[in-house]
Amino acid sequence: MATTKLPVYPPDHPVALALHAMFSVLATGDNLLETLADTAERVGVSFGSERFDEAAAMAGIPYSRSLDLYLDRQTQREAEALPFHLAHMALMP
Repeated sequence: MATTKLPVYPPDHPVALALHAMFSVLATGDNLLETLADTAERVGVSFGSERFDEAAAMAGIPYSRSLDLYLDRQTQREAEALPFHLAHMALMP
């Protein structure tokens, strides 16, 4: 989905999802990914869907297909710079 500027964003649009989740987290201090998932669920957007992935990326937690995880941008860059088997080991506690 190409994101374009709209005069009004419907509640299930990635921009609306990302902004709502980010503002909620600023007010509550809750986890961003969990808040985004709750926000998306309330408007009928499935966790892991393309629309959810777009919203997550806008909120700063893009989905890494190679690792099958939502990661902050810095962690994603670090993990993707490593060979696949090392990236998984580096992210495990």
